[in-house]
Amino acid sequence: MTDTSKTKTTQPEPYELDKCTVKLVILLHPVDSASDDADCTIAVSTHDDIPLTKIVKQSQVNLPKPVTDLLKELKADLPQREFHARVKQSKTSKQKTTKTTKSGTTSQPTESNTSTIKQVQLFKL
Repeated sequence: MTDTSKTKTTQPEPYELDKCTVKLVILLHPVDSASDDADCTIAVSTHDDIPLTKIVKQSQVNLPKPVTDLLKELKADLPQREFHARVKQSKTSKQKTTKTTKSGTTSQPTESNTSTIKQVQLFKL
């Protein structure tokens, strides 16, 4: 049996549900403080077409075990992800502050600060 998904000449997929790639997206929205049940957006499409969508309550959606397992894994990993996001944001903020400080100087270099300016320019990103 030959795997046709890796061939160089890609044939367009037919518009038949069992013979084309189907994209299914499920968005789990945050729980509203007024109710214990949050909205869930479900979208389905093929061939990069506009998706069909439906909004339902999360309690109406019975997710399969592999998806619930991944959600549990994601929940446990969120503190670590938040930490990395804050570190990345901090680095970005420091870079912006440094660039603003450097670009804010408009005076011509004098003999005393020429070597400092040359060093900064050597390591400028």
